[in-house]
Amino acid sequence: MQKLAAQPRYLALAEDLRHRIEHGVFKPGDRLPSEAQLCADHGVSRGTAVRAIEQLVGDGIIHRRQGAGSFVARPSLRRRAGNLLSFTEAAAGEGHASRHCVIDFAPATPEQIREFDCGGPAVYLCRLRLLDGVACALHRSLVPAHVARRVEAFGDKDETALRAGDFSLYKALEVAGHKVAEARERVTTRLANREETRLLDLADPTAVMVVFRRSYDGSGRLVEAVEAVYHGEFYTYDMRLVTAHSERPAPDEHNVLSLGGRVSNPRKGRK
Repeated sequence: MQKLAAQPRYLALAEDLRHRIEHGVFKPGDRLPSEAQLCADHGVSRGTAVRAIEQLVGDGIIHRRQGAGSFVARPSLRRRAGNLLSFTEAAAGEGHASRHCVIDFAPATPEQIREFDCGGPAVYLCRLRLLDGVACALHRSLVPAHVARRVEAFGDKDETALRAGDFSLYKALEVAGHKVAEARERVTTRLANREETRLLDLADPTAVMVVFRRSYDGSGRLVEAVEAVYHGEFYTYDMRLVTAHSERPAPDEHNVLSLGGRVSNPRKGRK
């Protein structure tokens, strides 16, 4: 902290912690020293330690867990309402490396078809998604059978292409002639179930973010329905908010959330 002595002490401490995080002394998910330990190690007051932590929380570098302490934030997949991107595209756009592991691939059961409202035979694909090598999401997808038949990777008997770490379902759908043109999604939260807790290495119980998305091709046909379950620390959802009487969206944002809580699409119904 000597080089930063001219700064306010809380900023000097924040920069010291930031430097250690950036250089791997503290890794994503690691617990930082307590405020009392920071005071003892750096010869600062508790108020200074608290302000330093608050600075890093505000910068998104660390997060607090009530009763547990402060932890280095994991890389977050940042999503902006109105931008239709696959997981692979979203990760690449944020500078992260992504891959997947296939957990299950089989004909969808009648229960799954009803749950995902596919309206007919489909294939079920369950994948663990990893961001920078760390498990962050579980994607359970149903692809209608008439679409799945045209996806080359689905017909591979040894499933080599499907199980490749860089496989992208949206890209495979595009190659098959079913490029995703539109999607509708709903975001909720709930407690993780046993499978999610195990695969995502969560504490039990832990709340997860659940994104249910239905994707359609240019002709309006359903090409995928997916329940994406995210470790809460890995997913950030940005949305522009307007009052109910405001009807004009920003040029680059299509979805808005009114004060009444309904998600609307200002472009819906326009020709």
